Amino acid sequence: MEDTLHYNLLAAQTQFQKAVRARLRREFPELLPGQPKIIDFLLSHPSSFQREIAEGCLIEPATLSPILEKMELGGLIRRGKAEENRKNSLVTLTARGEAVGHRIRMLFAELEGKATAGLTAGEHDALLRTLRRIRENSRRMVL
Repeated sequence: MEDTLHYNLLAAQTQFQKAVRARLRREFPELLPGQPKIIDFLLSHPSSFQREIAEGCLIEPATLSPILEKMELGGLIRRGKAEENRKNSLVTLTARGEAVGHRIRMLFAELEGKATAGLTAGEHDALLRTLRRIRENSRRMVL
């Protein structure tokens, strides 16, 4: 069983997420589950519609709304209406959200470095290409 792709993908993801969650709880006890990846997404995609955040973070839209509500109350994000689309909320990070986001990215980079320790630059690049391809193939399987 340990030699299957399924098991190794699942085990690597589970172990990495455990490490990430433990560090996030220790360093950002005020953040709730789901908030760090939304903050990270918004650093790369400022002023995003909720639908875009849900897709980018792999979160169901119904799950995203209450998370965003708590983030807004916590001063991490701001929601408003776009001139061209008054129907959907546009979400942006506040200055506080950006500062937290940069600290989260440093934590992610540190843990990614530990997870990929011993890989050459070529192996690292090949791993990313392979994971992207698996992710795209898997996305088509769900449809």
